[in-house]
Amino acid sequence: MNVFNFILVLLSLVFLIYSIFICRRMITAFTRPIHRKTGHIMMALMVVFFLGYVFYLGFSYHELYSNFVASLLFFFTAFFIMLVIQLNHSFIISLTMKSLELKHFSEKLLNETESLSSSKQQLERIKALLEQKNQEQEAVLKKWSAWRIALAKSLAKKQAEQERAAQGQAKQENKSAEQGDEKQEEKNLEEVNKESS
Repeated sequence: MNVFNFILVLLSLVFLIYSIFICRRMITAFTRPIHRKTGHIMMALMVVFFLGYVFYLGFSYHELYSNFVASLLFFFTAFFIMLVIQLNHSFIISLTMKSLELKHFSEKLLNETESLSSSKQQLERIKALLEQKNQEQEAVLKKWSAWRIALAKSLAKKQAEQERAAQGQAKQENKSAEQGDEKQEEKNLEEVNKESS
């Protein structure tokens, strides 16, 4: 094996070690069991690749073993790529579904917002009409209160006049009665005087 091939295999080993650590973090982030299972299979395949590369480096001097190890690595690499593509496809489908759900929800929310906006405008119009009616009713109430106060004053004035008139009439009747009593007494005195004379 030449030096260039050896350096490439060593770099591949470094990349695989880094990928194994990333895969471990990715597995802990998965929430669905099927994704965790797929992540564990991918990590196991990366460990197989790592061991295969080490084995390839160790037995590269013997052509029979190196061809067998290379064939196995090609097979597991193809399987690994298939798993990665399958997992990515699953994530893309899941994200697409979530995106469609969010789009549907946002459209529904937009319709609700427009409906609420329309309802708010209607309520504002109704509020303006009610305020106008309230002002009209307040004006009518003020006029009615003023009329009622004026009516009460005029009734009180008429009642006072009637009471004064009744008192004046009663005084006059009393005067007339007194004058009538005085005249009667005078007549009675005159009769008594006539009878005594």
